[in-house]
Amino acid sequence: MFEKYDLKRSVDDRAFKKAIEPLQQQLGVLQRSLRDHKIPVIIVVEGWNASGITMVINELIQFLDPRGFSMHSVGSPTDEERARPLLWRFWVKTPQKGRMAIFARSWYSRSLAEYIAGIEWKRSIRHSISSINSFERQLADDGAVILKFFLHISKEEQKKRLNERENNPLTSWMITKGDWDFHRQYDSYLPIIEQFIEGTDNASAPWTVVEATDENHTVQKVYSTVVKALEKRIAYADSHGKNARKNEIIKPKKIEVKRASTAPETLTRDEYQKELLEYEDRIRDIHYLLYKRKLPLIIVYEGWDAAGKGGNIMRLVRHMNPRGYDVVPAGRPDQTEADHHYLWRFYQHFPKTGHVTIFDRSWYGRVLVERIEGFCKEDEWKRAYNEINEMEQAYIESGGGLVKFWLEISKDEQLRRFNQRQNDPLKQWKITDEDWRNRKKWEEYEEALDEMLGRTSTPHAPWTVIESDDKWFARIKTLKTVTEYCETMFW
Repeated sequence: MFEKYDLKRSVDDRAFKKAIEPLQQQLGVLQRSLRDHKIPVIIVVEGWNASGITMVINELIQFLDPRGFSMHSVGSPTDEERARPLLWRFWVKTPQKGRMAIFARSWYSRSLAEYIAGIEWKRSIRHSISSINSFERQLADDGAVILKFFLHISKEEQKKRLNERENNPLTSWMITKGDWDFHRQYDSYLPIIEQFIEGTDNASAPWTVVEATDENHTVQKVYSTVVKALEKRIAYADSHGKNARKNEIIKPKKIEVKRASTAPETLTRDEYQKELLEYEDRIRDIHYLLYKRKLPLIIVYEGWDAAGKGGNIMRLVRHMNPRGYDVVPAGRPDQTEADHHYLWRFYQHFPKTGHVTIFDRSWYGRVLVERIEGFCKEDEWKRAYNEINEMEQAYIESGGGLVKFWLEISKDEQLRRFNQRQNDPLKQWKITDEDWRNRKKWEEYEEALDEMLGRTSTPHAPWTVIESDDKWFARIKTLKTVTEYCETMFW
C-alpha cells in the first residue's frame, strides 16, 4: 500500500503561503459553524516516530478557538486505564456535539503497542480491527466527523531525524531506546501498520496517508483534507437539517425470549430465609474472588416499574465489600450526557478490574423509554440494538463479565403495588405521576420490550427473565443467577 506514495513530494515556501492562508482562515469559520450545527469532530494524527505529529497538530490548532477543542496526547495507559478495556479510555474522551477532539496518537498506537508486546488484545489483529471499526462507526452514525491521518516517512528519513534530535541538546531527551528499537523493526512493522490502515479505512472514518518528508507539503495536505471534509459535512447538514447524517441501520436477528409470568413461582418464608443466607454468603466469597482474580463484572437491572429492582439490589450487595462495588441509577440524561453518544455516560461507570458495577436501568433505555416517549429518533433506536450488542461483546472479550436481568411482573400485580405505595406514607416517594403515565402505555412498552429482549439476548450476553410477582422468589433467582454465572468465570 505505502509503495504508491511519493515521499519526495514537496511544496516551496511561496506556494505554501499562498495556499495555506485561506485554509487557515476557513478552518476558524468552519469551527464556529460546527458549533452552531452541534456536529462533533474527531481528528486522529498517527505516524512513524519523528514523522511530525506534534508539528502538524500545532499548526492545525493555531487558527482554532481553544475553547472549542480538546487535545489528547496518548501515551502509555495509566494504572486506572489498564484496569479497563482498551477502548474505554478513548470512549470517555469523545467530544460533545459542537466540539473537536484532536488525538496525538490514539487507539491505533495502543493497539499496535499491545500487539507488538505480545498482548493478545481481542486475540488477534482481526478482532482489534473489528472493535475499532465498531467504535468509529457508532460515533459516525451519531453524527461525528472522523478524520484520520498517518504521517508516512521512509526508514532513512526517520533515522536522519532521530539522529538530529539526539544530537541536539534541546531535543535529545525526546529520543529513547524504544524509539531506536522501533526504528530497527521498521520493515517488520510496516505490513502490520498497513493491515490496520487498510482494515479500518471506511467511508465514515477514512484514512489519509500523508507524505511527510517535506513539512510544507505535510501541513498543506492535512489542512486541505480537514477543510474539505468539514465543508462537505456542513453543506450536508444545511441541506438535510442540522443533525442530519446518513446511517446504515443494522438490526440483529430477533429470537424468542419467554417472559410470561401467568403462573408465577413462589417461595415460603422459611424457604426464602434459608436460601437467602446461603446465596448471600456465596456472593460474598465470589466478590472477593473477583477482586483477587482482577475480573470486572457488570450487572444490569431492567424491569417494569414496581417490579422490585431496589429490593433485589439491596439483597445482592448486602454482604459485598462496599469498596468493591458501585450502584449506578440511570435516569434521564443531563445536557452534557445528551450532547454525547448515548453510550458515553455508561462507559464512565464501567468497572475496573476486580470491581462490580450494578446498573439500575441502563443503556437499554434507548430502546424502551426513549423509543416510546420520543426522546430519540426512530433511526437512532433502531440502530441501537446492534450498537449495544457490539459494546457488550467487546466488553466481554476484554475479560469482563455481564449479567442482564429483566424483572417481569403482571399488569395486575403492578397496579396492586402502585396502590400500596400510594397509600403508604413511607413509600409514597416511590410512586410518581410518570409511573402512572407509563402504565397507560403498557401495550406500547410490551411491544418494545419483546423486540429489545429478542434482538439483544445473545450467546455472549443473554437476558435472564426474573418472574417477580413473588419478590422472595425473584430475589433468590437473581442471587442464584449471579452466583452460577461468576462460578463459570472462575472454573
